[in-house]
Amino acid sequence: MAASDRRLDPRSSTLLIFAVSTAVAIAVGVLTYQPIPDVQGADRDVGTVEQAGVSPRCAEADRASVAELAAVLERHGPGGTAIQERATHTLSIARRHCLYGWNERALDDYAWLRRWLSELG
Repeated sequence: MAASDRRLDPRSSTLLIFAVSTAVAIAVGVLTYQPIPDVQGADRDVGTVEQAGVSPRCAEADRASVAELAAVLERHGPGGTAIQERATHTLSIARRHCLYGWNERALDDYAWLRRWLSELG
């Protein structure tokens, strides 16, 4: 059998192409990686980022919503798991909207949460 008569089967050639492409992508990623040395508000020792861009209105709405949630959870006791999950989800979304600067949307989220919590009593 001559060397020119040998061919790779389709699975082997596909695997070889994938392996070479992956190796090239990793090499390019490693060579072009540049860490950002000065991230504003980052505390490198603790691994946290301060929330520097949150508006005072968002911060006040967040404090009020959390206080109301705590009161509702105290009244409902151990049966308040579903309440806690839904409220935590809504708080996370509202906080994300505040961080993005979408204050009106975040304030709407906080208002909805407070209405819902007041209905639960």
